[in-house]
Amino acid sequence: MIDFAKLMSDLELIEKQEGKDINLMRSTISSIDEVILRLLEKRIEVARNIALEKKKRNEAIEIKEVEEEKLRVILSMTAMNPLIVKELFTLIIKLTKEEEYKAIGVSRTVGVLGPKGSFSEEMGLKLVGSRTPLRYCSTTDEIIKLVEAGEVDYGIVPIENSTNGTVLPVLDALLSHDVEVFGESKLEVNQCLVAKENLPLSSIKYVYSHPQAVAQCMGFLNNYLSNAEIRYTSSTSDAVRLLDNNSAAIMSENGARLHGLYVIRKGIQDLKQDNVTRFYIIRRPTGKVFGRVTSLFFGVEDRPGSLKDALDVFYRKGFNLRKLESRPAKTVLGDYVFFVEVEAPLGQEDLKELREVTVFYKVIGVFDTVERLDVYC
Repeated sequence: MIDFAKLMSDLELIEKQEGKDINLMRSTISSIDEVILRLLEKRIEVARNIALEKKKRNEAIEIKEVEEEKLRVILSMTAMNPLIVKELFTLIIKLTKEEEYKAIGVSRTVGVLGPKGSFSEEMGLKLVGSRTPLRYCSTTDEIIKLVEAGEVDYGIVPIENSTNGTVLPVLDALLSHDVEVFGESKLEVNQCLVAKENLPLSSIKYVYSHPQAVAQCMGFLNNYLSNAEIRYTSSTSDAVRLLDNNSAAIMSENGARLHGLYVIRKGIQDLKQDNVTRFYIIRRPTGKVFGRVTSLFFGVEDRPGSLKDALDVFYRKGFNLRKLESRPAKTVLGDYVFFVEVEAPLGQEDLKELREVTVFYKVIGVFDTVERLDVYC
C-alpha cells in the first residue's frame, strides 16, 4: 500500500536538500511509479464501467474524434516533449480500450467507414449486430492500414456497386497492402436527399456526399438540382457536419434518422431496384483460405498475346471470371496490372501455370459469402 504522507514528505525533503540524496530520490521515483500504476488501474476500472454502459446504449467503444480531442487537451496541459507524451497516452488509451472490450465480451474489432450513419456502418451492423465492436475510420485506406497493422481484427470495405462498378481506390489499396479477403457481403443501397429542414429544391445551393453516392444519383441531380454545386465528402454520413440552411446531403434514410435530418426525397438513385453494394471483409493474412471465389492481381509482359496467355489458364480449366479490371502499375505510362475474380478456389497447380505466363501474381483472397461475423468471446 502506498504511503502518500511519506511520499509527499520525501518530495519536500528533496526540494530542500542542498546536497541531494540519490538513494532517497531513487526511492521516491519508485514510489511515484507505483502511484502511476495504481492510477492506471483505477482509470481502467472506470473505463470498464463506461464500456458496460455503452453496450447498453449500443454505442461504439472507440470514437476517433473523442480520442483526438482527449490527446489535444492532454498535450495542452504540459510543456514536456509533445511527441513522447502523445505516444505515451496513445498507449494508455490503447490499453484501456483492450480492457473495455474484454469487459463486454468483445474479442475482435471491426473497422468501418464512418461516422455513424454510413452504409459501411449499416453493413457492419448487419454482420455483427451491434455498434460496440465497430471502429469508425475516415477513409477506406485507413481501414485497410489498420487491419494490416493489427489495430483492428477485421475491416469492411466496399468493392463494387451495381451502378458505379468497382470502387477503384479500394482495389488499389488492396494491391499495395498485405491483407486477406476472407468474405464478401451485399447491401441494398437506397439513397435519400436530406437536409436540416424541408427545403424546396430550388433553394439548395450545395449537395454534399461521397463520390460513389453522387455517381449513383446523377440522373436526379441533373434533372432537379442542375444548378447546385456538388461537394464531395469522405463518406455519406460525413456530409452531415457540413450542412447549413441552403445545402443538402445524399445518404441513407437510417443515417438521416440517426442525425435528426429531414428526408426531402427517397430513392433518388438512378437504379431504382437492385442498387447493391458488395463489400469485402478483410483481415491480416492467415494462410487459411477457402471458398468458391479467388481474387488476385497479376502482371504480364508488354507483348502481343501476353494477356490472352494468362486468361487461357482459366479458360482451359473452365473457370469463369466474374470480374476483370486493369489498373495502372504506377511505374511507367502504359504498364498495367490486372485484377480478376475467378469463380473457383485456385490450387497450387493452377497458380503454377499462371506463374509461367505472368511476371507476377498476388492472391488477395479465397472466399465465400459471409452472413455473420463472430466477434464475441
